[in-house]
Formats: sequence, structure tokens, C-alpha cells
Amino acid sequence: MSLPAGTPLRADPQAITLLLIDAQPMFWDSMSGSREPVMARTAHLLKLAGSVGVPVIATFEHPVERKGWLPERLERAMPANAARFVKRTYDCCGEPEIRDALLSGPGRQVAVAGAETDVCVLQSTL
Repeated sequence: MSLPAGTPLRADPQAITLLLIDAQPMFWDSMSGSREPVMARTAHLLKLAGSVGVPVIATFEHPVERKGWLPERLERAMPANAARFVKRTYDCCGEPEIRDALLSGPGRQVAVAGAETDVCVLQSTL
């Protein structure tokens, strides 16, 4: 399907999955500048996804024992039915479980968020 030029693209709650990439304490702690605005927006995004039934997939870079799981604020906002995966590569699609979870989602849109956009998020989306 082709959209006419100038048509704004919109997220379709019936066809989107939220992929939260490596939003672990180690990455939040190394963020330059104020992390508060990013943390607040990420928590809001998770709550919004939960309230409208958008599936959420969260990845955690190995070793989780050193890098941590989610900061408490994001843990409180995470929908109860979110899928969680530990990954050993930067590329989410290089991990069969994560790739399969993405492919089994409701449609062809993926919204992406994370704490370290220059490596973890970038490499996962490429």
C-alpha cells in the first residue's frame, strides 16, 4: 500500500509493538546530561503502551548481574505482560527468541526506546 505524498505516518495501536532496548541502570548512569527527561518519557511510554494494550518487549544486555534489570521507576511502569529477554549481541534480530517475539507481534510497526541510543538502540535497529 502506498500513501499519498505528505500523509503523516501514525502509530497504529492495533499494529505496533514497543521494543525497549537495554534500559538498564548501567546505561542510565553513564548518560551525559540530565537523564530525568528521558526517564520520564520512557516511563510515560511504558504506561501508555500498557493502557492501550500495545505489546512490550524489553531486552537486557548480558551480563545482567553487572548491568542490572530496569530502574525501579521503569519497573513500576512496565506492563505486567511485557516479554523480557537477555541478549548477548547488539543486534536484537540476531537473537532468535527476540526476533521471533517481534515477528509474532500484532503488525509491522515497532516503536523503539532505550537508554543508550548511540550503541544499543542504533545497532538493534540497524
